[in-house]
Amino acid sequence: MTPSADLLDTRVVADAAALKALADPLRLHMLEVLAKDPSRTWTVKALAAQMQQPVTRLYHHMKLLEAANLVIDAETRIVSGIVEHRYRCAQRSIKLDERMFGGADTRDASIATVSGIVEQAREDLEAYLQRPDADTERVTMGRALARLTEEERVEVMARLEQVIDDIAARREDQDRTGLPRSAITVLMHPVPDDGI
Repeated sequence: MTPSADLLDTRVVADAAALKALADPLRLHMLEVLAKDPSRTWTVKALAAQMQQPVTRLYHHMKLLEAANLVIDAETRIVSGIVEHRYRCAQRSIKLDERMFGGADTRDASIATVSGIVEQAREDLEAYLQRPDADTERVTMGRALARLTEEERVEVMARLEQVIDDIAARREDQDRTGLPRSAITVLMHPVPDDGI
């Protein structure tokens, strides 16, 4: 078994294979489930049950994630004459290398990946808010438009990335086991100038 100490803290995706593997919402969801406990190993069958998906649907996706080094085959064993693989995340969190948006061979996959992340956040929020016990005081959202200097843009992006890093660091704190989970999705991007 590959020890959890081998986990990357943050993987910066800078290759087309990983980017294309991330461009599918189901694979993003698989990684999200695996990342909830990066030291845990999962069979595809157990992951399919957790995600309420047909096991046959996940085998292909798991192989693509493995080929892109986003998951690791942490243990292989023979169970009742059948080879069983147990997988785990290869990293605790993922960031996209911004240069991936500019490459002709990665632009479409970059856009699909970002769209998939935003869609997953929307689905998670919608599912939470539709619950009868949803506490809207625990949800916050905002949107702001501003004209920023390059220095201001860099400074704001650094602060947002620090917030993400601070939250991600809490994931490993065993004293937090049993606390409600929270998600944060941050986007900062230029918008077309409308002349206003």
